[in-house]
Amino acid sequence: MDERQFRNERHPRPSHEESVKQQPFIQDSGQTQQRFQPAAYSAQEEYERSTYDSEHSETHRRMSHGHAEEPPSTNKRSKLVKIGAAVLVGLALLYVLPIPLGDMRVTGSDKVTLEDVKVAGNIDEPVNLLKVRTEKLKDRLSKDLRVEEAQISYEFPLTMVVNIVERRAIAVIPSQFGYLTLDKTGQVVASEPAITATNVPIISGVKTGNILLGDTITNPDILAALTYLNALSRDGFKNIAEVNIGDPDNLLAYTVNGLQLRLGNSQDLAKKAELSESMIKDIETRKVNAQYIDVNLTSPYIKAQ
Repeated sequence: MDERQFRNERHPRPSHEESVKQQPFIQDSGQTQQRFQPAAYSAQEEYERSTYDSEHSETHRRMSHGHAEEPPSTNKRSKLVKIGAAVLVGLALLYVLPIPLGDMRVTGSDKVTLEDVKVAGNIDEPVNLLKVRTEKLKDRLSKDLRVEEAQISYEFPLTMVVNIVERRAIAVIPSQFGYLTLDKTGQVVASEPAITATNVPIISGVKTGNILLGDTITNPDILAALTYLNALSRDGFKNIAEVNIGDPDNLLAYTVNGLQLRLGNSQDLAKKAELSESMIKDIETRKVNAQYIDVNLTSPYIKAQ
């Protein structure tokens, strides 16, 4: 039911006959003429009529000029598009302009500084985390001989945490021009004219050729010694001062107290490392004055003096 029907039901207009009966007779020149005036409407009815006419007139004007009202869904979609465009423009400005956004922190190392990380990642000042390419940064840091692994995480609100796992020196070997420090994989992480890493064992009985910083050792005897050292626990590693590989079939290790460990050939060196730790602890517990230890997997024994 439209508005006009609703209004007519509430305030029905009088019929033509009723209107005629309600109109007064007017005398004119001696003749009686019947004239009637339109039925009078109340103020409420007049207000409703004017409101209805003005609304329909405005609607007609919009329709005639091609300005039909847009549905609510279209208006909402238009607002979302505008908001999305504004966000994209803001992000683009943050990425292009030198605007500071966030902070960086380095943990896990006292050798690799924040400045080292920025140089590796080509990160300019002021720091903008939107411009930092994390995978490229980790890849560049992994090429640093001091770094074994770089881990990147984030802390609230906007802090990038770069955790450095330092490359651990595991042995020192003599070289043509001094001494080389090796990590667990055999990569040369330092080259010095004299021994500086006194807290790691030396691999003796071999002399390398022209090996440079960053090179990886391929000598099988040196790699065998590294296998033995890598299999030791932290405490067991601290007890070993030297591994001699002069005779590949009769490898020898020496503790920091000078006790000789006869390892035999390069077979099962990981198991021999575990056994040698156990035998050294047994000697310390029993306070045995040992001359050497034969780390034989089938029949190990301790030679007392």
